[in-house]
Amino acid sequence: MSTVTITGRTDRAQMTIPEHWSAEDIRDEIELLCVLKGKDGVFAPNLVVTLNAHDGSMAEFLSLAVGNIAQTLAEVRFIDITLWNPGGALPGQTPALDGRAVTYTHVSPASGEVLRTTEWLFIENGLAVQATGTTVAPDWMALGPELEQIASSLVLAKDAGSPGAPISTELPEGALDELASGELGAPVESISGIGRTQTFDYSGAWVHASAIALLDEMAEGFKVGRLNADSYRDQLAELESAGLAQGTKLTDTGEYACLHLDEPDASFRISAAGSGGAMYYQAWLYGPTALVTAGTGYHTQVGLQADEAPSRDHVNVRIFPITELAREMASWLGVGPAWPLPALPAGQPAERLEQRWVGNTEIPEGANPVLAALWAQDWFTWELSAQGPDSEIDPVAYLNGGPLGHYRLGSEDGRTWLMPTPSVYLYDQLDDLIAAAIYGRPARLR
Repeated sequence: MSTVTITGRTDRAQMTIPEHWSAEDIRDEIELLCVLKGKDGVFAPNLVVTLNAHDGSMAEFLSLAVGNIAQTLAEVRFIDITLWNPGGALPGQTPALDGRAVTYTHVSPASGEVLRTTEWLFIENGLAVQATGTTVAPDWMALGPELEQIASSLVLAKDAGSPGAPISTELPEGALDELASGELGAPVESISGIGRTQTFDYSGAWVHASAIALLDEMAEGFKVGRLNADSYRDQLAELESAGLAQGTKLTDTGEYACLHLDEPDASFRISAAGSGGAMYYQAWLYGPTALVTAGTGYHTQVGLQADEAPSRDHVNVRIFPITELAREMASWLGVGPAWPLPALPAGQPAERLEQRWVGNTEIPEGANPVLAALWAQDWFTWELSAQGPDSEIDPVAYLNGGPLGHYRLGSEDGRTWLMPTPSVYLYDQLDDLIAAAIYGRPARLR
């Protein structure tokens, strides 16, 4: 692939972009901007670079960046914060160390589309360098690696900023994640609190499971008439309250919901278990939309969100664009920023985990500090299965360890394995499983 090197507006930075990208100059505060132009009216993937004087630590820079994202963008949901360092350097120059990558989704106020963004951050020569790459959410799997490659090529000129300026390693009081710092061998900031505030959106209608079962039967051709209407009075009232029926007949919205149930392009089921018992999240895709029925998810199960369900047998029903499905699944599952730390011994006897579920919180013998901390969390386990019109995808299973993030669950020879998984990888896996089910291809991320 042919590339070109572009220089910033003030000559303080340069980066390499593929030749099919375009460099632009639109505002004084932007040092570099490149765009992948497409059709008019379609969101153009882009990467923006800004440089600002900064004599503080990476933790302070990260806090400022996260705060600005949350305050200036619409409906932000943070996916992950990871360690990151740029890969390029000018001759005789050493790349900056200890950078961060902040990945999140947000909603375009102009189009209502879900966008996905990563902010690549590092500090060099007394300058806070911020490279912001954005695409519409469905395009990230294809274009994200290219955006990161562009960000990795970013370098500062030798005389940019204050050459040789030291990078502060001081963390603000209360910002240190002691467990992660000990495991990673360097001081890192606490990031797990961000995800714990990202509660799930239960703005849909609460509908009893028996009413959803009736809707499913009606999708298959079952008719409610004068002679049997009284037998389904309660269910019909639930469907009517949700705008899915009027009397014994389905509304247009109800008819459209039935198309999802009767002729789905793909379907998904998350079976989860927490301290509040078993719960489910189901989605059926039809054309450009998803019909979702969601029970109480992670945040409600662990007491971070009020339980709005009228009963344990009610589910929250919504129809929304399929481009939002991975984001909504991740929110229900409690996916958010966390340092992926090995919990050792990683393989535990299956019966030991079963004992933990029934209340035995005694820490396993030989546990490292991470496993000991994980054992004390309010556990939430889940399994996702997916089915397309001509394919069925093997399920994936995880344990949400709260501030410790997610652990992939695997079984072998009577042992259950706990494998730390970066939240950004898990989010990508959700995207991949959705695409695999829709297009009838194997899952690429396992």
